[in-house]
Amino acid sequence: MSVQSTDLCVELSTILVKCLTSGRTDDALSAIYNAKYDQCLKDRSLDIIPSISKFLIQETIDNSPEVFDCCETLLKEIAQKANPEEALLEFLEQAENLDDDVKFLALLKPLQIVLFKLPNRRGQSLEWCLHMIRFHVTSLPVPKSHRLEGEERKLLDSDPCICRITNVYKGVLDFYKPFVNEVSLRQKAEYQKNTQRNMLVCFIFQLLRQPLAILDLECDGKSSSATRFVAEELLTFLSHLVGDLMIFLEYAETREMEKSGKNENNFATQSDDEIPILSVAVLYYLILGEHIQLNEVPCVYSPLYIFQRSLYLVVVLLKHLEELVVRKGLLLANAILAMLSEGSVPYTLLESPVHKEFVESLSKVMIYCDVENFRKYAVPLLRSYLFKFDVKGQYLLMSNLPAVVNHAGIMGYLIMLLKDMIINTLDSDLISPFFTGKALYDLISEYCSLSHGVETDLIENADQIISALNLIRFLSLRDQKNKTGMWDYVGVLEESMLEPLREGIKLSRAHYKLKLRDLEEEKRNAVLNDKGRISKSDVTITVGGQQLPNLPYENKVAVIMSALNAFDLMESLLSRVNECIDSGPLKS
Repeated sequence: MSVQSTDLCVELSTILVKCLTSGRTDDALSAIYNAKYDQCLKDRSLDIIPSISKFLIQETIDNSPEVFDCCETLLKEIAQKANPEEALLEFLEQAENLDDDVKFLALLKPLQIVLFKLPNRRGQSLEWCLHMIRFHVTSLPVPKSHRLEGEERKLLDSDPCICRITNVYKGVLDFYKPFVNEVSLRQKAEYQKNTQRNMLVCFIFQLLRQPLAILDLECDGKSSSATRFVAEELLTFLSHLVGDLMIFLEYAETREMEKSGKNENNFATQSDDEIPILSVAVLYYLILGEHIQLNEVPCVYSPLYIFQRSLYLVVVLLKHLEELVVRKGLLLANAILAMLSEGSVPYTLLESPVHKEFVESLSKVMIYCDVENFRKYAVPLLRSYLFKFDVKGQYLLMSNLPAVVNHAGIMGYLIMLLKDMIINTLDSDLISPFFTGKALYDLISEYCSLSHGVETDLIENADQIISALNLIRFLSLRDQKNKTGMWDYVGVLEESMLEPLREGIKLSRAHYKLKLRDLEEEKRNAVLNDKGRISKSDVTITVGGQQLPNLPYENKVAVIMSALNAFDLMESLLSRVNECIDSGPLKS
């Protein structure tokens, strides 16, 4: 480069900085458009770009917005005139500031211009840009969990983190759009490079991961979140690039097989770094749960295929720690179950381990999720799931669920579902062999039992015990003709469940009454505080194998009285069950 050219570059850089500092935007634009500096811009853009980029800050927007707009115009003009390879590297270096969204977004347009000047040498350059964008997006801080429910979730749009995420994503969408259109399957363009198309697909999946995956993307028919628009645009891009969005269900199947160690073929698939499984799960939540691009899905996919392939994706979402991701799992589960009619799923599908994982994950949401609405939403999903299977499938599930779900509350709920299955059998013209005779007795003995005999903690297992007594009473009243064969096993049931329960209630009641007497004795001997109450009690109470904390006297009395009331309820139900059995026509 000649000395004269170097001097011109120094001169141009000096002029631009002085003009921008003083707010003389017209003079800065005149300088950049001056033909005498064209060669300088072509050869020395590396020196000019940083001089302008330093003005791309929030302070410039706040105090001199016209200067900021001028800087954007200057950089776009440099992108047009500069050597594209050199300008690309400098723009990338300037944009790689993870803390500065302003500069990052302002440099996307010049980068776009430079890339379009490299139509035949774009592959690696575009990948660099997409990597830079991905790193910036994934580094964005995510909002804290506010555990908002229902209409409250709309307040999330005012969260500063979400506003920032939405703003960045919109800028990224504008960057992607022309490159997507260039290789879109809907365009009859000459430029049809599979490499660019596949690259864009992989990076769009990256954008569907965090932070977008943990945001509210729902639409209630009246309004939707600000990030919903982003999700819709990303799915539109994918639809233009691949046509049939359901093809990624095959990828989900492959990941499921890899996880279970059954993938013996050489299916060519991307790693999780290229297409994260969480992104695939979010994709099908948006398609099936939110109906985005659903009208573009070919009608050749059976609901059964979609159900089986999507169940693994539901598990991925339900196992996530973020609450809104769990909600996406619940909504996706509801969507794929709603596509099926009751009894339409063959029992043979249960050979896949994903069904066990699904029940485990769903039950954990039902028990442990901090958001009450999510827990309530999960409960009917379990019922819907069970009843989608044929009769043999229902029987196999009910036979194996106790080993998977070890929780008295859920066991009590499953007993209610077992009752509904028995009703279906009794109402059917063809009596099922799976809910009659020895098969039914095996189920009843599994659910209607005391895990530790008379020593079972009746309070911890109250839900299961009460549901079990109601089931036995129902059967004894409803099945007077012994269609289910239940009466053939009444004697065994009395010996294994009813008699130990009677003895357990007697022992448990005596234990709690003793604790109550201890408390009363303690009260008589205790020194009252200034409010006339015992500030604390030394009598220990154990419920569910856990010793209660050192509660005040009144609280411990309330716990004991609640337990005694529960024993009274169990005893009352047990008496009714015994009355029904004693009056049964076919008691053996």
